[in-house]
Amino acid sequence: MADDAVRLFRMLVDAGAKPGEDFSYDLQTGAAQISDHAFELLQSAYPDVDWASICKRVEVDPALPAEYLNSYLGVDFVGRILARIEQRLDELAPGQATWYLQQILGGVEQRTNVSLYTLLQQQLPLAKQARLEVILRQPGEPCYIWMSDLIESAGGLPEDAELCDDEAALTQRGLALLTAVWEGEYELIEEELKGDDPAEDNEDLGLADD
Repeated sequence: MADDAVRLFRMLVDAGAKPGEDFSYDLQTGAAQISDHAFELLQSAYPDVDWASICKRVEVDPALPAEYLNSYLGVDFVGRILARIEQRLDELAPGQATWYLQQILGGVEQRTNVSLYTLLQQQLPLAKQARLEVILRQPGEPCYIWMSDLIESAGGLPEDAELCDDEAALTQRGLALLTAVWEGEYELIEEELKGDDPAEDNEDLGLADD
């Protein structure tokens, strides 16, 4: 193991990271993998260290952030959304599939650091990998089913996202789950829906494209 890797792992342990869980070392490639959590521990414990030079060979294992996200949500979000994506690739028109993929792949990674694109490429057969690349390079056509797919994959129910044209009405739970796994530029419009019993009031949030 390289001296830099030994030094790095000692610092990781001192910072509170767990071997095998927060970081590992590939003897064949000579590359170290650390989780986002471990890197945050390092930055906090050693704020004056030049991490750019020390971590030249450190790569984040795409499975690690996924495991943390699944643990946080209490469901297999990553497995569920990858299955939904593969299903939608067969169902949606090319332009809609492009929009769908752009929103999910970009928004989830921006919010959670989980590279769904990398994980998707790893599990798709070669023919579907090629089709994925073609779709991603086409102009997108608005398709808002990605919102309900994200919410349901994160543990929500179908009624947590009601889609209508270019808007979506989300329950408070739906909004909380969406913002837990996705980040992007959409305008939130708050609406209060009141029934006969004030105790049963609930709030829905409409999402309109900005």
